[in-house]
Amino acid sequence: MLTPSLSFPIVFLAGLLTFLAPCTLPLVPIYLGYLSGSGLSGDTLRDRWRIFSHALAFVIGFTLVFVLFFGLPTTMLSGVLRRYSDWVSRIGGLVLILFGLHTLRVINIPALNMTRQMEAGRGMEPGYARSVLIGVTFAAGWTPCIGPLLGTVMTLAFTAPAQGLTLTLVYALGLATPFLLTAALLTPAVNWLKRFNRYARVVEIASGLLMVAVGILLLSSLFSVLNNLFINITPDWLMQHL
Repeated sequence: MLTPSLSFPIVFLAGLLTFLAPCTLPLVPIYLGYLSGSGLSGDTLRDRWRIFSHALAFVIGFTLVFVLFFGLPTTMLSGVLRRYSDWVSRIGGLVLILFGLHTLRVINIPALNMTRQMEAGRGMEPGYARSVLIGVTFAAGWTPCIGPLLGTVMTLAFTAPAQGLTLTLVYALGLATPFLLTAALLTPAVNWLKRFNRYARVVEIASGLLMVAVGILLLSSLFSVLNNLFINITPDWLMQHL
């Protein structure tokens, strides 16, 4: 049985904010076109399915990285992490506040400004293996977008290591859902994303505030109090199906 946790909606929101981040959102149409090896103007069922299926392969690629390199090791080290849970919460809270201040542009952390260009799969014919490989590269190398928000996910995973695997899956779901919806809707969704770009700074501020807020809650030990409250207000029918 999976215990409900306030961490789940937070990490799902972190996934959504990763998708909407200024360094991710403008590239979504480019990614979709590059993955499928075609433009996004096709409206036939076959064109839509080709683009969606390659988007799904891309999602599988970045989900594998999150699960295998972040979620699974955290769960395997749950015994050690529980032993030092108080220190993990405090150090993690401080790190999250620094990440949040960086995202808010109050301070600058040079390591979080580095990224890698999308080079995986160059020279390869469009195919599902290439789309998975690009997804892996995205998760491993797109530091400015992935780093701080993924840091939020991992900090929460360290405080509840038994749920580390699940938390990374929920984060991947938050990032994957709008990406797959865009691939399925194509032109209407792409047009909406282009209009949404004007709110890029708002997304940055929301992301930074989320990190700072979670960091303060962890430092002050209020996160566990709010988590218990969240469990108490969770409907019984939902508890029975978790």
